[in-house]
Amino acid sequence: MAQENGTALKKEDRRVRRTKRLLTQALTQLLQEKQINEITVKELTDLADMNRGTFYLYFKDIFDMLEKIEDGLFEALDEIVSQHEHDDVSQETKPILLDLFRFIEENQEMCRVLLSPHGDMNFLHRLNEVVREKCLRMWPNREDKDDATFEYHYSFVVYGCVGVFRAWLNSQCREPAEKMAEMADAMIRRGSLSPA
Repeated sequence: MAQENGTALKKEDRRVRRTKRLLTQALTQLLQEKQINEITVKELTDLADMNRGTFYLYFKDIFDMLEKIEDGLFEALDEIVSQHEHDDVSQETKPILLDLFRFIEENQEMCRVLLSPHGDMNFLHRLNEVVREKCLRMWPNREDKDDATFEYHYSFVVYGCVGVFRAWLNSQCREPAEKMAEMADAMIRRGSLSPA
């Protein structure tokens, strides 16, 4: 009996994951065409070929759904950054950049729409804050620079990387993640991390 319940739970979990995946794919497709506030639950569920009641089992509204998707992305990003918590990013940025490019490649459809003109500006602000907080902890030579200098260096690195991520996503991730990480690492070294 316990085994039957476990099997039923796995099937249910698989069904739930499939339902959420279909809804996410539909939302991704709609976000390529319009702003989040222009998307209705009806058109989303029609596109995903399910009824609105199913949507409301998991989400309050479209904004709640997008927020939950973003939360999932940020959890995964946090895990990636945590793996590099003890790295000296002033000496070696390529390992963390490679993991970030691989993450973006795995989630490219959603990342592309979130970083597009139809995307959620809150996502970009939140991303910048997360990266800034990590940089403050992981940038060991920060004591050598005053706060204003650090802000300029930080802005150069973060906004430069976001620009590279966007360009790569817009090219359908044509180049391999390894090549992109090497290129971004070289740009950071020649710019922000080179001696003043």
